Amino acid sequence: MRSVTWNLKHDSGSAIWPRLQAALGADIVLLQESRRPPGSPSQGAWANVPHHDRGSAVLVSKGAIRSIPIAGYEGWVVGGEWLDEGQNHGRPLFAFSVHAPTSNEARPRRSYVEEVVSILAAIKAQLSLEADLIIGGDFNFISLGHRKAGEQLETTAAEQEALTHFGDLGLVSCWEAAHPGRSLAQTLRWSGDKAPGKSTPYHCDGIFVPASWQPGIICEVLTSACFEVSDHYPVAAWISR
Repeated sequence: MRSVTWNLKHDSGSAIWPRLQAALGADIVLLQESRRPPGSPSQGAWANVPHHDRGSAVLVSKGAIRSIPIAGYEGWVVGGEWLDEGQNHGRPLFAFSVHAPTSNEARPRRSYVEEVVSILAAIKAQLSLEADLIIGGDFNFISLGHRKAGEQLETTAAEQEALTHFGDLGLVSCWEAAHPGRSLAQTLRWSGDKAPGKSTPYHCDGIFVPASWQPGIICEVLTSACFEVSDHYPVAAWISR
């Protein structure tokens, strides 16, 4: 299975992500800050954030998505059950694209980390007992993973607690599973500061999959210059099962 997640920065990457999907042969694409993607609506799910023309999307190369709304997070969280009998060896498979929501006057929000914990609980409530789950997106953490000694940033106590909730869902981070012992790679690119030595290494984008898939995970942050249309780099995962 091949998957990729990317925040398009106000849909600025709309011309690039279809080429990326084709180049990777991606089975599932998770988008944030995207306008309605072209193609068959049955092969994906998209919803806009209220009062905006952009939102999140889940797109699949075959089968269909049975959309499951997550109340209170319309457009920020999009996904559902992936209906493709051959994709997951007969087990139900759910996929969600998450963009941790930003607060505004009309809709006050808690911290990004607290909102993600609530999102995980809401998704968990929608799952059947014998189901697998893929969650990817822009979680707006500073450290979407465990920092190592000597890194410029530290994983906060709140982030550590939130990461346990991913574990409670039986999930692992594809990037950490593929790169044990390595420092977290930068996924949020500061367009005004292109010097690697000066950039703040925020690791806020990622893909989480069932821990049972861990032995076959390869994952990379894609840093080619063509992706600089966005302030986020795509994260891609290849999973052999």
